[in-house]
Amino acid sequence: MISKRDIIFFNDDWGRFPSTLQHVAKVLIENDNRLFWIGSLGLRRPKLNLSDIKRALQKLLSIAKPKNVIENDSEKKPILIHPLVIPLHNFKLIKKMNSFFISRTVKKVLAEYQAVNPILITASPVTDEIVGKLGESCSFYYCVDDYSSMEGAFKCILPSEKKIIEKVDAVFAVSKVLMESRTHKTETHFAPQGVNVNHFRKVDLDERVSSIKKPVVGFFGLITEWIDLELILACVNKYPDFTFLLIGKSTRDLSAFYDCKNFLYLGPIDYNLLPKYASVFDVGLIPFEVNPVTVASNPLKMLEYFSLGIPVVTTNLPETRKFSDLAYIADDNEEFVEMVGRAVQEITFEKSRAMIDKANEYSWEAITEKVFDLVQKIEEEKSRIV
Repeated sequence: MISKRDIIFFNDDWGRFPSTLQHVAKVLIENDNRLFWIGSLGLRRPKLNLSDIKRALQKLLSIAKPKNVIENDSEKKPILIHPLVIPLHNFKLIKKMNSFFISRTVKKVLAEYQAVNPILITASPVTDEIVGKLGESCSFYYCVDDYSSMEGAFKCILPSEKKIIEKVDAVFAVSKVLMESRTHKTETHFAPQGVNVNHFRKVDLDERVSSIKKPVVGFFGLITEWIDLELILACVNKYPDFTFLLIGKSTRDLSAFYDCKNFLYLGPIDYNLLPKYASVFDVGLIPFEVNPVTVASNPLKMLEYFSLGIPVVTTNLPETRKFSDLAYIADDNEEFVEMVGRAVQEITFEKSRAMIDKANEYSWEAITEKVFDLVQKIEEEKSRIV
């Protein structure tokens, strides 16, 4: 495993939600690497609503936060860098200004910490003018989603992404669809999703869910535009004796569920506490709409549900088909609803054990080691050419 290296990450805001690269980063930190983490640079046009205004204020507070503030948290964290960013990347001049100020801010922090030959990992498509300007020994694009297809995405994302792919030393992608559409001049490498099996295991329940009527069919994660709420509602109506439990921040209108007596929404739960709630699940749902965004995705929660030893009912996405021997994969909404009932009835100890065993094959430690063994190999080959 790579150790004692300086590594720069461009990704989402640290701690906002447990994303792919945050899991990878935690493994790297545990192995004595020093990480410099630059949070979200904004990938969609901001809206004049309460959520986006709140988000903007949070970003401004992060930028203004004094360096000597010590957070009351024992968790090992990267060095967080909060450059000023104007989220209007479609305007070329503003995008160039952003790139200039981001590069200057990051280089200043790198100099303060005397970073040596840092490795650059970016999952942000709008960093195309930053790659190559931070004194990095090598650079990599880690593609975790098709951001260009998301609602409100900047038009510049796709051309910026193409420029990044031309500049970096290699590309990693979390799904076959992303591998095929983000091809690098040498090779695009597959970096599957992983899971923290020890975190997602059955534990004692929180009192908020300890008395919920069984069986419980659940979902945890961001409830956003690609979650098929009509499909969930169809399941709720079909099985009045089941309890349907949703956990996570929602950007959607859930009023259609208000009169459903067998439906419960808990809102966002801290990742560290999530198993105390998710352990009540008897079945886990992946009710994603099938569209360009989800087809290119590799849902983290498949392996997280497996770690709990519970059956999974999912819509038909390319990356979920790899687990067709364990998961219930529906070709249409009617089949999805039917499979929820089957999943509840057909769970056995043997099936539960097989799911946990499968999850163990995809630990974040194993995934991170595989990816960064390749990173080091590519870095060494590049140094010999130079």
